[in-house]
Amino acid sequence: MADRRFTLVLYVAILTAAAATFGVYRVLQANAEKNKVPVRPVVIAALDMPEGSVLPKEALQVAEWPVAAAPEGAFATVDSLVGRVTRVPVFKGEAIVPGRLTPVGTGGGLEVKIAPGKRAMAIRINDVAGVSNMIQPNSRVDVLLTLNADPGSGQTQQVAKLIMENMKVLSVGQQLERGPDGRPIAAPTATLEVSPAEMEKLAVVTSMGGIQLALRGYGETDSVRTKGAVSNDVLSQIRGDRPQVATVPSSPRREAPRRAAPAAAPAVREAPVAVTPAPAPKPDSVTVQVYRGAQVQQQKFQVPDSVKKP
Repeated sequence: MADRRFTLVLYVAILTAAAATFGVYRVLQANAEKNKVPVRPVVIAALDMPEGSVLPKEALQVAEWPVAAAPEGAFATVDSLVGRVTRVPVFKGEAIVPGRLTPVGTGGGLEVKIAPGKRAMAIRINDVAGVSNMIQPNSRVDVLLTLNADPGSGQTQQVAKLIMENMKVLSVGQQLERGPDGRPIAAPTATLEVSPAEMEKLAVVTSMGGIQLALRGYGETDSVRTKGAVSNDVLSQIRGDRPQVATVPSSPRREAPRRAAPAAAPAVREAPVAVTPAPAPKPDSVTVQVYRGAQVQQQKFQVPDSVKKP
C-alpha cells in the first residue's frame, strides 16, 4: 500500500515538472519569436570589382540581411545580376543595388565611365607628355600647348600656353583602372573626358603643335590664369636682361591756332641821369698870409697827408 502511494506521488511530481518545463519553454519561445529580427535574402559582392566590370556568377553571393537594414531595390537572386555591368566600383560585402549598375543591355568598357553631357577623346602622349608614364586612369591633368608662332616681326618664336585645366583621365591606353601595385602605365595614348566645346578646341590644338599633360595634385581644383611664355622672354630672363618697355606710338599732336601778337606798348623815355662831377684833388700845401704891422708876408705850409713817408 505504501509502495503504491509512493509511486503515485512520484508520477504526479514528474507530470508537474514536465508541465512546468513545457510552460517555461513556451514562454521562452514566445519571447524569442517576439524579439526575432525578420531577414531577407540580399545579393552581395564576393570580391572587389571596378567600374565597367561585367558581373560573373562567381563574384556574387546571397546573404541574409535584416529587412530594416536591407537597401531598397536590393536583388534576391544571383541569376538576375549575371552579365550586368557596374557603373561605379563595387567592394566586397557590399549589397548590389540598381543604382550601381548600368541599364540592361549596356556593354562594359570606357562608355560606362563617361559622365552625362561629356565625351571621351584620346590624345597621343609619350614619356614627356605623360609625365614619365606616371599618369593613371582617374588622374587630373592640365593640357599645355607648345607651337611655333610668328608675332609679325618676321622671326619665329616658340610659344607655350595652358589651354585646359583639371581634365579627368578616363583611361591610359587600354587600361581603365589603376593597377593594384600602383606601377606606371606605359601607353601611347591617354583618353580625356571633355565637353563638346572642349573636344573641338582640343582637336584644333593637337594639329597646331605639341601637347603635354601636367599632372595635378590630389584634390587640387583651383584654376589659374596665365599669359603664356614666349621664347624671347625666357631667353631674356635667363640672360638677366632688363625687360623691355613697349613704346606706345604717340598720336600726332594738333597745332593750336596761333593767337595774334598783342600791340607793342609805346616806348617810355627815360629821364636823364644827373652826372656828379668828381671832387677836385686836395692841395698838398696851404698858403697863409702873416701880417706884421704894415708888412704882409705869405708863408706856405705843407699839408701833413701830402707829405710822403720815407
